[in-house]
Amino acid sequence: KGGIYIYYFENYVDNVALAAFLTNIGFNDFINGLNNMLIGMGMSGFEWPEDAASSAFSLFNASGIIMMIIAIAISKPLADKYGKRALFLFAITLAAAAQASFFFVGKENVAAVFILQIVHGFFYGLTIPLLWAMVADVADYSEWKNNRRATAIVFSAMLFGLKAGLAVGGSLVAGILSLYNYNPELAVQSDKAIQGVLMCMSIYPGLTFLVSIIALFFYEIDKKTEVMLEKELSARRANNQ
Repeated sequence: KGGIYIYYFENYVDNVALAAFLTNIGFNDFINGLNNMLIGMGMSGFEWPEDAASSAFSLFNASGIIMMIIAIAISKPLADKYGKRALFLFAITLAAAAQASFFFVGKENVAAVFILQIVHGFFYGLTIPLLWAMVADVADYSEWKNNRRATAIVFSAMLFGLKAGLAVGGSLVAGILSLYNYNPELAVQSDKAIQGVLMCMSIYPGLTFLVSIIALFFYEIDKKTEVMLEKELSARRANNQ
């Protein structure tokens, strides 16, 4: 989904509404001040681009990352209270809903675009540390069931899936846009191409999140199981010393 953001701002969001939004929130004044400072330091080559789409794209990414950082910081206490699986399911469902909701946002409703990104960033951020903790729980479960830890193979499989997903996902953006007749040489895209950009921003990533939601129903390590695994493995290890 990250690869489609710049296309979304360049081709879907209304440029006039985007520029007005950036002005109203004081972002343009901040950037002008930053550019003046850089010019005064003799760093004119580092000036911020003046087009609204590039500025909005940067602010959009930054707002999502900031919310992810906040969510990561509070993820552990929430997981301790509600359980990793329950929290992950709750958070990934809302993250998916926020992502899919971009489909219903009008071209001129820039505020809603950023609100959805903030909501999505927060709930997606909750899942980031939970994913790795849940992978570790799988290794614990393997040790409990088979008397043998499989940490290396579990994490290796996870990393392979992550890298493969990033590679495939990045190439899918270009492939899907080509199906909608997107032409990077055109200043203004066709309605079909713009629809493809919107689908890649909303429905298609929402469907991939749906796969994660479905997969969680086959993940049996809930909070009760976590506690059981910790107690029984601790007792087993103590007896083996």
